[in-house]
Amino acid sequence: MITIIHGGHRDGLCYNAARALCDSLESKNEVVRLYNLRNNQFDFCCGDQPCQEDAGTCIYSDALTNEVLPTLAKSKSLIVFTPTYFNAPPAMLKNFMDRCNFLLTMENRNRLHFGAWIAGQTDEDSLKQCYQSLVTFAEICEYEFLENGCVLRVEEDVHQTKITDSDLLAIEKIAKEIISLG
Repeated sequence: MITIIHGGHRDGLCYNAARALCDSLESKNEVVRLYNLRNNQFDFCCGDQPCQEDAGTCIYSDALTNEVLPTLAKSKSLIVFTPTYFNAPPAMLKNFMDRCNFLLTMENRNRLHFGAWIAGQTDEDSLKQCYQSLVTFAEICEYEFLENGCVLRVEEDVHQTKITDSDLLAIEKIAKEIISLG
């Protein structure tokens, strides 16, 4: 199973790229779960880390705890699609990352392969700073990085939603690498 997370506030370029990867993988008979975080109501991490004391249990009962994170624990790959705001991912994606803390205590979780598609109407340095926060998250979670799993996409305007041919090539590289993992 492959988990794709869309962390943006609207269904723009990042969502369309996530959807394209999902479609590509499904056309190759892969099982994919695409979660659009803006469509899921979930609490902010409490920060007290009771999940560390009660291994693998979160104090909340919401879509994230009951569906998204259990799916993620069983996946072979996690690909995150996100816009960049102030050189960082949006707050709801950061909250998702915080809420993944309880997965660290689960002994039966998979060691995922990780990739990220980061876009923004900004310069490449800003996108790299956003990516670095995702790298830190992936390293803490002990994920392995996909060779083709880092796509930094400078948007030409804020309303850009169309995927280009070069976007599709990058998506296909990610799909092929994920499929090659077995």
